[in-house]
Amino acid sequence: MSNTLPLFQQYTPYDTEIVKTATRYGLYLIGGTAIDLLCRYYSIPFWRNRSDNDLDFWTSFANKERGRFVKQVGGKFGISVEDSSDYMVSLELEKVKIETDILIDYDCANTKFASSINGICVMSPIYLFSSKFDRYINTANIQRKKTDFYDLRTLLSIIEKTNGFDELESHLSNRDYDQRAEDMLNDIITSML
Repeated sequence: MSNTLPLFQQYTPYDTEIVKTATRYGLYLIGGTAIDLLCRYYSIPFWRNRSDNDLDFWTSFANKERGRFVKQVGGKFGISVEDSSDYMVSLELEKVKIETDILIDYDCANTKFASSINGICVMSPIYLFSSKFDRYINTANIQRKKTDFYDLRTLLSIIEKTNGFDELESHLSNRDYDQRAEDMLNDIITSML
């Protein structure tokens, strides 16, 4: 990867700073920005722009540092906590108009998918594929389904480049998908041939 390129598509001058701050506090990038970061790192074309002013993160419920992240970015950018639950914190950074969601995961097994690319904490392509596939098979929104379909293809390209198909197959085989979901997965794979 060239040092002159940004790590991912930037919407504001603060995107990278916010992601690096999240990394310091044990929050891992997910969503379109994570796919963009992985595509740039592995030199795989990303078929779309990332969502406008949207940064999504994953963290384990055991991570007590997430509150420090909220305080840190809130002090600098001004935050209104729009929504908070045991599973999600949604923030809007008022001064820079960036939406930030923090997914709080209670499944300890998912920590094995935590990784780092160029010093940025990001969830692995296996995790990103699995979580996006779960949404893909359960959404009725046609536009979201189309976006997820192409994102899943992109993630498969990354997984192929990293020789991760065996790990993906092992992970997905433990997900207990029904025949409909398996057919949808096969359709995605077939579309790449």
